[in-house]
Amino acid sequence: MPHQPHHRLLINKQELTQMRIEQLTSPAPPAPGELLLTPDLFSLTTNNVTYAAYGAAMRYWDFFPTDDADWGQVPVWGFANVVASAVEGIREGERFYGYFPPASVLRVQAANVGKRGFRDSTAHRQALPAAYNQYLRCDVDPLYTAESEAFQVIYRPLFITSFTLADFLADNNWFGAERVVISSASSKTAYGTGFCIGDAVETIGLTSGRNRDFVAGSGCYRHTLTYSELDTLDAQVPTLYVDFSGDRELRSAIHHHCRELKYSCVVGSAQTVAMPKKQTLPGPAPTFFFAPDQIIKRTAEWGAQTFGEQLGNAWSRFGAHVSDPQRELLRIVEGHGLDAAQQVFAQLLAGGVSPQEGHVIRL
Repeated sequence: MPHQPHHRLLINKQELTQMRIEQLTSPAPPAPGELLLTPDLFSLTTNNVTYAAYGAAMRYWDFFPTDDADWGQVPVWGFANVVASAVEGIREGERFYGYFPPASVLRVQAANVGKRGFRDSTAHRQALPAAYNQYLRCDVDPLYTAESEAFQVIYRPLFITSFTLADFLADNNWFGAERVVISSASSKTAYGTGFCIGDAVETIGLTSGRNRDFVAGSGCYRHTLTYSELDTLDAQVPTLYVDFSGDRELRSAIHHHCRELKYSCVVGSAQTVAMPKKQTLPGPAPTFFFAPDQIIKRTAEWGAQTFGEQLGNAWSRFGAHVSDPQRELLRIVEGHGLDAAQQVFAQLLAGGVSPQEGHVIRL
């Protein structure tokens, strides 16, 4: 790899609004079994804010550790090219999809190299969820097309959560509920979940006044309510709450209002970066949803191929839905360099990104 400066974006783990771009020396060539990848295109969404907010509790900071305990690299999903390879079966110039740091280079140890890709077997990643350690070869990836890369990096990591969450709730017979109430309904993972649930059960998208029209026009929910209209919900209907906002006051309001609350599912923190504290609430205890667990369960029950086909079919339908020009669900905004990534992350933290915008960063 030519001797050129290498940069990475660091975030203060205790104060997420504090960020800095650090310059490092050029990396050494790969040792046998190693690859050097250069991240090229990645997305930034509220999903990345969730990674940072739950970084310590859910070990998201552990994927790409730094030599400073106070500063971390928030993981991003995207595409990278191989710039140097000491791995049989992987050549320079190949493109992979996967989990990366917001940095100009990543060193990995490639294990289980096969037609579809490889797994990073670097020691510190072995105790972390396997789903995040897989890198997929774009050449043979059934969900990949070159012209839809920006669409993929925005929706693909989110849609896997949407798909597995909807499947988890259906798999549990909606926990006996007759309706699903989804907060932060304008967030991409939330409306992906609404889309995957479809007509299987009544869905209500809860959102702010300013995003009401967007949510109502998304075609992903049966009904739309603003937060201020929560008290108009029939309190006696058996309800399942899916919390994408992380808003504790809202969670409390729903637990108190819905007397027949059957299940309370916590998925993300679109509206807060505060760590969830213990709350004394009526009804079922809020339970965190972790997509890799459902992926493991379904892969065991259905087999990897059937799981992939089900996901692929849902992905195709969702792609057609989002791309429908009548809906105006997505406007791709491309930024260049880690400076742009820092600005977008700050906007996401401040809640300053409109639901139509999908931000991608090209390095």
